[in-house]
Amino acid sequence: MQRLTTKEKAIILAKELTKGIEKLQLPYSTLNEALTMAQEIIGKKLGRKFSPKAFAASILYLACKEQGYPILLKEICYAMGLNKKEMKRALLIYSTITQKIRKISKPSVNKYVERLVDLLGLGEKVKERAIQIVEDAKEKGLVAGRNPVSIAAAAVYYACKKLRIAITQKEIAAKAFITEATLRNRYKEIKELLGDNEVHRSRIKGSNLLLERA
Repeated sequence: MQRLTTKEKAIILAKELTKGIEKLQLPYSTLNEALTMAQEIIGKKLGRKFSPKAFAASILYLACKEQGYPILLKEICYAMGLNKKEMKRALLIYSTITQKIRKISKPSVNKYVERLVDLLGLGEKVKERAIQIVEDAKEKGLVAGRNPVSIAAAAVYYACKKLRIAITQKEIAAKAFITEATLRNRYKEIKELLGDNEVHRSRIKGSNLLLERA
């Protein structure tokens, strides 16, 4: 079997990246970022076999992170129709790129909160409350070193509980691509850490409202 040239690989990648952008409804600025990355990376040796979908998924994930867009590699892989073997390959390519070629910073936990709330259609009140929960958790040292997606999901669930909005852990976990067990564990940690702080915050808010009405 004849090997593909770098130019041929770039053309195939561009097609896969475009499909991914359209399926995920991402902005075309992300496509431009991904294409630029592809040109930089395509000539590098990242394994024995060229897997177009796996390469495209990993590069698209990198482009999203570069732009601060909170999305998961697993989410991209599902949208682009990768099988389990290709998903593992995409993760390996991503790890190789970030270790040997290009360092990428992660989007903030707040970005993940905003996107998760939007995906669940929960509204601005939940978003504001969840972000405040995240900020309080940061002050207590809970966020550092933990998966930002699981912290965001737990904060959204906690915010819904506080605002008495009916939503299940299963619904949130599914949108965040984490297990219910992970969500439960992070929620328990945040609740134990911030329980008194949340009560105190509510009392202050209530006192301020009374003062405004007096």
